[in-house]
This record gives sequence, structure tokens and C-alpha cells, in this order.
Amino acid sequence: MKSFDLPTKKQIHDRKTLGYFILAIISSIVVANSIVIFSDSHNKAPLTFLLLNITAAIASSFGVVVACIHGIHGAHARSYLFLVLGIISWFAADLTLFYYYFEFGIEEEIQVSVTDALWFIGYLFLAAHLLTVLRLIRSRIKLLTIIVTSVLSLLFITYIVLARSLAEVDLTAFVVTIAYPILDLMLFFPSTLILISLRHDDVQSITWFFLSLSLLINAVADEGYLNDFVSRHLHHLLFWNLFYVNDFIIMAGAIFWYHKFRITPEQGRITG
Repeated sequence: MKSFDLPTKKQIHDRKTLGYFILAIISSIVVANSIVIFSDSHNKAPLTFLLLNITAAIASSFGVVVACIHGIHGAHARSYLFLVLGIISWFAADLTLFYYYFEFGIEEEIQVSVTDALWFIGYLFLAAHLLTVLRLIRSRIKLLTIIVTSVLSLLFITYIVLARSLAEVDLTAFVVTIAYPILDLMLFFPSTLILISLRHDDVQSITWFFLSLSLLINAVADEGYLNDFVSRHLHHLLFWNLFYVNDFIIMAGAIFWYHKFRITPEQGRITG
């Protein structure tokens, strides 16, 4: 007769904690989006820029505080430092947009600007974070996972290049609009490998799951944003900015979970 192990009190407590955690993230996203969606048309833009910077500031502050608490020594701590620096770089980029809007009334920069440079720097830091984690868990990554993810990434890049080559934009704008999807893949490809490789450890995979989800949302938002940007449908861009707001909310949640359980892949365990 087959026997079943009953969940322990700790497992039940962890599941309840995870449930409350997910509910808190969903509630935060619903509230943030509702503030913009149900506001009048004149307030949508300023509220979106305000929420974007508030959520970015919260995620950056969480990151700095947790880095100070747990330190930056060791391979995993360094990977976390790269993560925080990447989020801060994106926050700095959003602050420049905030300044342009409230100081000059410019909702979106049509030309390539310092904002793009700050976003690019953020991508590089986040990629360094993910690559460091991949080195720590490389023994868990299967060859089939790498092959499938690589093929999907190649197909995605091919589609992006073809779509951008048909658009009527100058060379600089073309290079920038091609760069963003490639940089998104620099994040999405390794984060997907991490998520799949840690799928059997529910608690340990939670931080990576939410970070991967946030990066997926960022990739979707980038593609929609760039399509409207290239087509000069600038009035649609505020919609995609809400995706970036949700991205920072989920990142803040992932950092909170990291602090609560202190994930240490190099030790193969979690300390609470």
C-alpha cells in the first residue's frame, strides 16, 4: 500500500508565507495600475512617471539595505551586488525621464540620450549577476535545456532584426532598437536556465522565479514600447511604462524574499 508523507508544520508555514507574499505582490500591482488607469487623462502621464520612480526607488533601497545587512563577500553576495547596481542604474535612467517630463514637459526622448546609456549599463550589471549565479549552479544545468533555450533565443533575435529592418528609422535609432531586445535576451536566457534548473527546490527557486518573471515582463514591455516608438505612436508609450512599474514591484518582492531566506546556491541550502 502506498504511503504519503504529511506536510510538516514548517512546510505548512512556508506555504502560507508564500501565499501571503504572492498576494501582497498582486495587490501592489493592482493598486499601482488602478491609480493610473482610473485617473483622468491629464494626470495619467505624471502619475505613471511618479509611480515608476517610486517603485524603482523602493527596489533600489531594498537592495542597498539588504546588501549592507548581508555584506558583499563571496560569489553569491557579489552576484547580488551586481543585481543591486543594475536596478540602481535603471532607477537613474527613470529619474532622467522624470526630470525631462516635469522640467521640460518632454514625455519621451525621441533621440538617443543619456537615459539609454544608463539603461544599457543596468543591463550589463544584471547580466553579470545572472552569469555569476549560473556559474554557481552549473552542475544542475542540463544540456537539453541550454539547446532549447538557445534555439528559441535565436528565433526571437531573427524576428526582431527582420522587423526592425523594415521600419523607416535612421541608423542610430535602428542600432538602439536592435540593442534592447538583444540585451533583454542577455537577461532572459540565463534567468530561464536558472529558473528551470532550480525548479525542484520550491523555496530556493522563489527568488529566481520572481526575478525571471520581472525580466520577462521587462522584455515584453521593451518589445511593445519599441514597436510603438518606431511607429511614432508615442501616446501608447505610457501603457508600456506600467509594465516597468510592475517589473520594479516584482523585483522588490524578490529582494525581500532573498533577505528573508538568504538563498546561497554555492552552499546548496537556504538560511533563514
